Amino acid sequence: MRAIWRLAPRLLAVSVVLGLAACGGEHQAETAGDSADMARVEGAVVYRERMLLPPGAGLEIELQDISRADAGATVLASVLLSAEGAPPYGFAIDYDPARIDPRMRYALRATIYSGDELLFTSTDYIDPFQGNPVEILVQRVPEAVRRAGPALEDGVWVLHTLAGELASAGAGGKPVDLQFDGAERRAAGFSGCNRYTGGYAREGMAEQGSPLSFGPMAGTRMACAEGGELEQNYLRLLGVVNAFTLEGDTLTLLAGPEVVATFKSAR
Repeated sequence: MRAIWRLAPRLLAVSVVLGLAACGGEHQAETAGDSADMARVEGAVVYRERMLLPPGAGLEIELQDISRADAGATVLASVLLSAEGAPPYGFAIDYDPARIDPRMRYALRATIYSGDELLFTSTDYIDPFQGNPVEILVQRVPEAVRRAGPALEDGVWVLHTLAGELASAGAGGKPVDLQFDGAERRAAGFSGCNRYTGGYAREGMAEQGSPLSFGPMAGTRMACAEGGELEQNYLRLLGVVNAFTLEGDTLTLLAGPEVVATFKSAR
C-alpha cells in the first residue's frame, strides 16, 4: 500500500483526490509521486437555473472509466470543492495517463449536493479528453427523487473503493461491510478478517457533506491468511473520517474535502 496509511489524522493526501479547485474552491489537494508524470483536465461546471445554492453546498467532479456496461463506473480521480457563489465553478483534475487505456471509454461526471441531499447532477456524456477547458452542464434533480436512496442507518454498506482504489475482498472472498445502528450509535461490520464494532457520532461541523466520526473499533482476533492488510488499512482510515455524503445507493466517507472510501448499498 502507499504511504497514505502513515498520514496524520487530517489525511493530508488521499490518492483519489487528484485535483484542486481552480476558481471558487479553496481546497487544494496534495498528490503523491512526481507531478511531472501527471496529466490534467480543466474546466467548469455550470447550471442554467436562476438560483443560488444553499450555504455549504459541495461540488464533486469524477473522472470515470465507463467501459463496462454490466458494472458500475470506476473512479480514476476526483475532486471535491465548495460551490460558493454563482456558477461557473472552475475545477482541475490531475490523473495518471498510464492508467488510460485507449480501448476503454472514459467520462466526466459532476454532482452538487447539500449535506446528504443531491441537488444537481450531469446527465450527458462528457468526454474528458476533448481538450481543455471542458464545460459540464448539470441538471437540477427533482425534489421527489433527491432522497430516493437509502438513509445512512438503512441496511448494509459494502466497501467499493478505499483510498481511491477498488477494494479487494477479504478472507474467504467476503467484502468489507459497514452497518449503522442509529438507536445505539454503534457501527459494526466485517473488516476483511474479523468482525468489528465501535461508536460513531454525527455531531459537529463538516467542511464537506454531513458530520460523521468513528470512535475506536474493537474486533475479534482471528488470524487470516488473506485480508489482514486490507483490514488494517480500512480500520486505520475510519479514524480520519469526519463527514459523509449520500447519493442514491452510494455512501462516501470524507476527511475534509478528500474521499476516504465509498460504499454501495446492499439492501
